[in-house]
Amino acid sequence: MNKTYIFFGISSEYVLNPLYRYMKDKGYSCVEITNNTSKNIREDMLRFKNDNVVLITSAHVFLDYDYYKRVYDYSINGLTTVLEAIDILKPVKTVHYPHDLATLMHNNDLPWLKSIFELILFPLDGYAHLSCEGRDVYNVGWIKKVKNIGDGNKNIVYHGLSDFGYYKDVNFALKTFSPVWNEGAIVKLPDIGDYMEYVSNLKASHVNLTNSERNIFELIDHGEIMITNGLTSVNIESSLSGRFTINMLDGCFAESEHRRHFEGLPNLKMLSISDTALLLKDYRKGNFVPKKGENLLKSFDFEMATKLITK
Repeated sequence: MNKTYIFFGISSEYVLNPLYRYMKDKGYSCVEITNNTSKNIREDMLRFKNDNVVLITSAHVFLDYDYYKRVYDYSINGLTTVLEAIDILKPVKTVHYPHDLATLMHNNDLPWLKSIFELILFPLDGYAHLSCEGRDVYNVGWIKKVKNIGDGNKNIVYHGLSDFGYYKDVNFALKTFSPVWNEGAIVKLPDIGDYMEYVSNLKASHVNLTNSERNIFELIDHGEIMITNGLTSVNIESSLSGRFTINMLDGCFAESEHRRHFEGLPNLKMLSISDTALLLKDYRKGNFVPKKGENLLKSFDFEMATKLITK
């Protein structure tokens, strides 16, 4: 039976492109249906409603319709939830893989994961309990990570700017993070679209920027220190890969939320913005040497994932 493998997700809820490209290169009939590939998601899905479809998604079961409009100031034509996609496509197999290490599962998603997905792929161990109701769960590693990180380059520090909706006002972002940026931290903006004026204003203020399209693991591998803010899963990606990581308490969320998500992670410190700037000063002077820790985050196993999806 010929099958069409449809990869589905929306904006930051879609991380499956590396697997899509891998399977497509292996000769499988693969289609991406996302807001970046489709002018109207629902209409594109309807084209495959009579096919033998395997649906692979990294989206939460219930997409936040208002979220994209409120935070990113755009709406998505034919925005479709996972449940709607299943209703349209009537897939012969459904596969789930999470898009975020910080919130692998929302509480509202959990019962649906057990009831509508035949196969659950995960990036971490510790979720075997999901198989108690007949759903197999496999750790295939983290899809954004293709290799273990190296030792990093001295005096290279990156800041992955998170919670961009909170920092859409460039002057507010500058006021908040200038103490750290002025110590040489290279800033990666989220890859969420066209914000030329924002970038121009940062450059005019002599902020060192890197390409927003760069894979976060490029930066984790290249630098010696990874700085984050907010509740981004970069904290987990970086610290579990062995990179010294600073999660700045920037006020976007309560400190208790930072600790609930990340306390106990190896290689990670939670610091105020001013204390982060002081640590970077010591680092530049050679008074602080960040240690590389143990790699605990498995690289993505493309071969294993493909075998599980296609069998």
